[in-house]
Amino acid sequence: MTDSLILRAWQSKDAAQLPDLLAEDATFSSPVADYHGRARAAHLLATIATVLDSVHQTRQWSDGQQRMFAFTARFGDQELQGVLREELAETGSLTHVTLFLRPYRALRAAIAEMTRRLEDSPPPPAA
Repeated sequence: MTDSLILRAWQSKDAAQLPDLLAEDATFSSPVADYHGRARAAHLLATIATVLDSVHQTRQWSDGQQRMFAFTARFGDQELQGVLREELAETGSLTHVTLFLRPYRALRAAIAEMTRRLEDSPPPPAA
């Protein structure tokens, strides 16, 4: 099974590697908004790593330069199920990462926590 580059970073809580995984013009599509550019995308993905616990990849699908990964994670005492789509450039860097999470109640609580953390550490301005 191929591991997700992003899920691996979330599992290890090692966000330092995230910028190196992303193309300069990468986009991260969260359940709330799209974030364009390596620095903004990496910042959001790193913040998510601080919010989610017990990230565990459960399945993967691949079709050329697109890969999808099903996973479970915890936020507090709530379990989340998610799908992460990673689109890769020919060079292997990630050009677009899309995150889908459910159920809504747990997602809403995680979004509220992300909002608090982003107020303390806002993403860099859009280029």
